[in-house]
Amino acid sequence: MAATEDQSSTLLGPGLLLGCSILGFWASNSHFLPLYQNFLSTKILFGVGEWTILHKTILHLINDGLMAVFFLFVGLELKREVLVGELSDIKQATIPIFAALGGMIVPALIYFSLNPSGEVARGWGIPMATDIAFALGVLAVLGNRVPASLKVMLTAIAIVDDLGAILVIALFYTNEINTHALLLASAFFGICIVFNRIGIMRISVYLIVGLPLWYFMLKSGIHATIAGVLLAGTIPLAPKKVSRAKLISDILSKKASPLDSPGVFLEKSLLKWISFVIIPLFAFCNSGVLIEEITFGSISFGIILGLVLGKPLGIIGGTYLTQILGIANLPKAYSWRELTGVGFVAGIGFTMSLFISSLAFESPDLNNQAKFSILIGSLIAGLVGVIMLVKPVKNTR
Repeated sequence: MAATEDQSSTLLGPGLLLGCSILGFWASNSHFLPLYQNFLSTKILFGVGEWTILHKTILHLINDGLMAVFFLFVGLELKREVLVGELSDIKQATIPIFAALGGMIVPALIYFSLNPSGEVARGWGIPMATDIAFALGVLAVLGNRVPASLKVMLTAIAIVDDLGAILVIALFYTNEINTHALLLASAFFGICIVFNRIGIMRISVYLIVGLPLWYFMLKSGIHATIAGVLLAGTIPLAPKKVSRAKLISDILSKKASPLDSPGVFLEKSLLKWISFVIIPLFAFCNSGVLIEEITFGSISFGIILGLVLGKPLGIIGGTYLTQILGIANLPKAYSWRELTGVGFVAGIGFTMSLFISSLAFESPDLNNQAKFSILIGSLIAGLVGVIMLVKPVKNTR
């Protein structure tokens, strides 16, 4: 029953994401366009008396606020995988790490070779990303036509890919630094580290301190979503006295408690909010592409070629490098053809690509071109991946 529920969740999340994306695309190309734009540009004020704490549009609150919650979830997932998951064993993690690095570097190089200078060059990070929800949703649809170990491989690649995206955003998509705000953000981050070291297990304590951490990170010029990742790094998975076996048991079961396994509990609690609220809302608000203003240029070719060709070439190349160096062996559970299919599926950039696009381009025209290219590139990559992975189900009788 649990497996059935997990599979339904895996399918429903990407389905809702796709539906909201289509709705946003339709709204931006219908007579509802003024209403859609007014909704996104509506400003919300947070303050006390004459003291204004925050004054942002709905679009900015979603991209800077709700996406910080998404990155908190990503950070918790990454921490779990590194400490007790697929990335905790260096031998087991070697292939996905090399594959993910190849899958980030090659698309970026393809894009940059076509857009070496000017404002368009800032989009090199767009085709690096993989949308883990969509990618795993595709494999879930294929069911037992795809080996379970290949799904684990894709998950590990996507998690390393997320770490790469976090670093790219922090290092290369940062505006002018407000030193005073950055110091205050660092102070609150330090408080969270102290809480971790002295063994505080209450999630609420970390979240309360996380709010000013997010606020001052927003004011610092470094993208506010990084605050979510930093906060995730300080929330303990479990007390230090808990054995690895007990922690893994909590992760696999639905019995993780907020005090015994705070990191695991918070990750599980956030999953449905991320899958069914935050990411679909982000997709609705960021997938608006004006068809009549679409132009094809070097940005389009860089993104589409990066996602459709760069991703699989990079993943296969990174994996093959581990074989040449003799540092890992390709599992016998899947073939090179199937791994190539997963490489194409990883070319579904979508959510993370749209997010990086919003950071890369201030020009609405360039952002519009980039968004449409992301949609086209992700669609082509996903379809090719499905074609390569579809095969007759083995008869076990």
